[in-house]
Amino acid sequence: MGRQPLSCPFFLAVGLDTRPDETAAETRAFADFYDSVHLAEVVERNDGFVSAARYELTDPAAGTAAIPYWLAVYGIESEGAARRFLDRPRATYTPGPPAWRRVTVVWRMIWQSGGSTGMADLVPGRIAMIGMDPAADATDAEVAEFDDFYTRTHLPEIVAGFGYDRGTRFTLWHEFAHPGPGCPRYNAVYEAEEPEPAGPPSGAALTPGPRAWEERRVRWRAKYRRAG
Repeated sequence: MGRQPLSCPFFLAVGLDTRPDETAAETRAFADFYDSVHLAEVVERNDGFVSAARYELTDPAAGTAAIPYWLAVYGIESEGAARRFLDRPRATYTPGPPAWRRVTVVWRMIWQSGGSTGMADLVPGRIAMIGMDPAADATDAEVAEFDDFYTRTHLPEIVAGFGYDRGTRFTLWHEFAHPGPGCPRYNAVYEAEEPEPAGPPSGAALTPGPRAWEERRVRWRAKYRRAG
């Protein structure tokens, strides 16, 4: 399936919650259908989609109404392909099992890559996603400082000190669905090939950033492991 989704210039994130009263068998049927049928259909039926992967939240107790338990990511090869996805009639997909038809859509948004550090492409066994906004009253110049610090300083420090193989900054490109008051402006995604952390973080101090960084609002933090 081509480049991994988070290595592409754009990706579609779809976050779902299954009902808490689903049986283990119903949840397995949901997962099997997602992995064996739906992921491939989305890639095949949307021009410019090149890959897909599915993840499961590693710490359900840390979940909130804004963080879905299941996450699918679809790599999109270009802005043109992303625009075609917005403009085309929605594709028809194979109906899934009962648990599939009962899911709640929590996230559905397209993100655009804004800079990365680390490996050029990898198949991550685990990822961490941090959604945030700069200081609410930041000027355009301060947001530019925020962006520069985030890409040039903070991403490399997290990758080096917290056991990840790559960090990528994404900017919200289009929001279809996200719990109120809406989706954060930025999403940092940290990827590691190994599904389990090799050890505790190094403990190295992180560099302080400009005001728009220090007064940022972190909207959600979520850690996922590869599920499909």
